[in-house]
Amino acid sequence: MGRTSLMMVMGFSVMLMLMGYNLSYVSTEAYENYQQYYNRTTSHNLAAGFANMGSQVIYRTPNARPRWIERPLDGGTVSLWTDTLAQGRVRLTATSNYLGYKDTVIIVWGQSKFSKFSYYSVVEGAINWASKDSIYGPFHTQDKMTVNYNPVFWGKVTNKLGMTKNPSSSKPEFHAGYQTGIDISMPTDFNPLKNAALSGGKYLKGKDVTITFFGNGKMKIKVGAAAETVEDIASYAPNGALLIDSGNVRIKGKFSGQLTLAVQNGGASTKGKVYFDSSVVYKNNPLTDPASTDLLGICADDSLVITNNANNSSDITIQAALFSRTKGLGAEQYNNGVVRGRINLLGGVSQQQRAAVGTLSGGVVNSGYSKSYRYDERLMNQSPPYYPTTGSYEILSWYEK
Repeated sequence: MGRTSLMMVMGFSVMLMLMGYNLSYVSTEAYENYQQYYNRTTSHNLAAGFANMGSQVIYRTPNARPRWIERPLDGGTVSLWTDTLAQGRVRLTATSNYLGYKDTVIIVWGQSKFSKFSYYSVVEGAINWASKDSIYGPFHTQDKMTVNYNPVFWGKVTNKLGMTKNPSSSKPEFHAGYQTGIDISMPTDFNPLKNAALSGGKYLKGKDVTITFFGNGKMKIKVGAAAETVEDIASYAPNGALLIDSGNVRIKGKFSGQLTLAVQNGGASTKGKVYFDSSVVYKNNPLTDPASTDLLGICADDSLVITNNANNSSDITIQAALFSRTKGLGAEQYNNGVVRGRINLLGGVSQQQRAAVGTLSGGVVNSGYSKSYRYDERLMNQSPPYYPTTGSYEILSWYEK
């Protein structure tokens, strides 16, 4: 009996010793795992935090290029530097080293383009956004916007001067947010586009130009009194910037490729206009071909004008990002008593002030055009080459390793 009891006691002792050892081992492993997790997390947080600090500098001061090397922080070291990439993009790299753990965060910033707006204006004037209005894509005005009852805004809405509800019971729907006090000024000139056209693109001066796009990457172009020629767009303006200085341009046709066509007034009140002599459409319509890479920007110092001619007597379709620096998109002789169908716009329009395209009577168009404007969703993260920028930067990509 005594021997049996002794063996039982010894057995339990061994079992308890083994359990204690295992508990101690598990506790040690748990502590080491926690320590490793803490160190890895700290290293990641140092890199991400430093990247956010550098990003804040770029956001507040777009021309700033922060550089901080081997700075001590929270028991580790961090570094940050920037590199300039093509088309004004900036790559910000932040690295960390914490007790042998290393992390890297790479952020690519790009200049925010006016092409991202479905609608932009400096002056709203008598515009009222009413219950039957549905606006897709980013919306901004430098003016105070007026809403009647229940318009629906599917993209983020920003303005500089606030909003008037008329009547006060109006309840606009902002599905992507609303923010006031945001200042996004219209650029004072097209000089960045001009510089791009002069260095790798195509620059024409003092001539009126007529262009017909063919849909195969080519265009027929007539410059001033010279004979028409057929040009390959990618060869004619290799970097995608084509600027006409001190002239007007007339365009039509089916476009293929990527191009920003701009016209400056050169100080002349009759120049700087773009005339749509017929529809301008993409060869590969992004509505039916999501893989379409066709992108066209059309920028005018003065007006964007729909010509009053036979081609445009029954509807016109425009597929492009439109920009009018000092005027707006309007129609010739919009009030002559002739109904000319509908403007079908796929893209977005940024303008000083909306121009007239027709007249209404009792809510019915009795002259000019009705409107069907649809946002090109690709413009949220793509842009025609060298399209005018807002002067600020936005994050295009964030990568961690």
